[in-house]
Parts: sequence; structure tokens; C-alpha cells
Amino acid sequence: RTGCFCNPGACQWFLQLSNSDIRKQYASGHICSDYNDLIDGLPTGAIRVSFGYMTRKQDVDKIVNMIKECYLTTPEARLKRLDVEKLPKDLKHIPERLKPQLKEICIYPIKSCGAFKVTDYWPITTTGFLYDRGWMIVNSAGLAITQKHQTRLCLIKPIINRQNRTMELTFADTKPVYVSLDFSHEEIELINSSFCQSKVCDDLVSGYDCGDEVANWL
Repeated sequence: RTGCFCNPGACQWFLQLSNSDIRKQYASGHICSDYNDLIDGLPTGAIRVSFGYMTRKQDVDKIVNMIKECYLTTPEARLKRLDVEKLPKDLKHIPERLKPQLKEICIYPIKSCGAFKVTDYWPITTTGFLYDRGWMIVNSAGLAITQKHQTRLCLIKPIINRQNRTMELTFADTKPVYVSLDFSHEEIELINSSFCQSKVCDDLVSGYDCGDEVANWL
């Protein structure tokens, strides 16, 4: 049996739905005995399996196998079992929901810092997404600093502006600082003198010092 079993109060408590959630579900058209099992990602009911005097072990095995096949397998395996033609009209959308969908692309320009969410197309280079893990923060010894040592690194939010060719670093209650995505010839000559080597996960990596302004900001 599915739904709220004629006990909406207990159902709401068990599913941890707020009064606002319940009102939204009814406003979306949810009524008793419909096919709306999820609304805005929240369940509208539960599934109850009743056992009694006449229940056999084979019945229990059948339920367990159904749970394994329908809920514990991969979406690809579940798609193969679905006979779309036999689905009720209200459930025709289920196969599309099971197909892989790209929801969001995030890159992490600075190792161990916050993510930058891509809102448009994004170039892919020979090493992956453009600017992904292009920078890292090091200590005075040149060793990379990660969230293992400084958990608040995740609060540093980089913002890539490809039009202005800058990366903006933001942190709560702090004036942002900007790092250029490009270097002029004069800057390259200057930065070459600050060429440094660091170590990440036992691998030696090379990079350029981005200057005192961003270092002081950090």
C-alpha cells in the first residue's frame, strides 16, 4: 500500500514535512491516489508492506528482490526493466528522470578553495577545464596549503571574469583582491625572478608568484 494510509498527520511527521511543504504539495495538485510520489524533490507518502498469517517466505523474498532490482540497482539497469509503453500517462516522465543529466559545472581555480560555478559554456584544454586548479596557496617554505591545515580556505570564493581577464578573490567582510589571468612581457620578466617550486601530493610542480598584493590579502 502506498501514500499516507489515511493518516496525513503521522505521514507528515514521519517524512519530516513542514506545514508549508504540505500546502505546496496540495497547491501543485497532489491529491489522494494520484501518481505524484515526489514534488519539488520531497516525498508525498511512503510504501507499506503488510505481513500476516498467510505470508510465505517466497512472498518476503519477492519483496526483497523487488527492492533490490527497483531501488538498489543503477539507473541504467532500472531503465532496461521499464516497459515505457505500459506506463500510465502520469508516469511517462519517469524514464527521462532516470537518464543521466548534467546539472551543473563547477571549477576550482585555486586548490582547496571554493568553487566557481560555470553559468555559460566553458573551454576545455589539454589538461581539463580552463583555469581549473590553475593556482594554489603556499606557505613560506613553498609547500601547498590545503583544507587539511586551514579549513577556512573553502570560504575563499574565486570569481573568473574572462572578459576582464581577471580572477576576483572574495572572503566574508573583506575587500576583494584581483589576480590577472594574463601576464604582459614586462610582468613575465619580473615574475621569472620569483619562480618557485612547490610540492603537491608528493609531486613537484612549478609556478609563478602572483605578487605581494594577493599574498598580503591572504
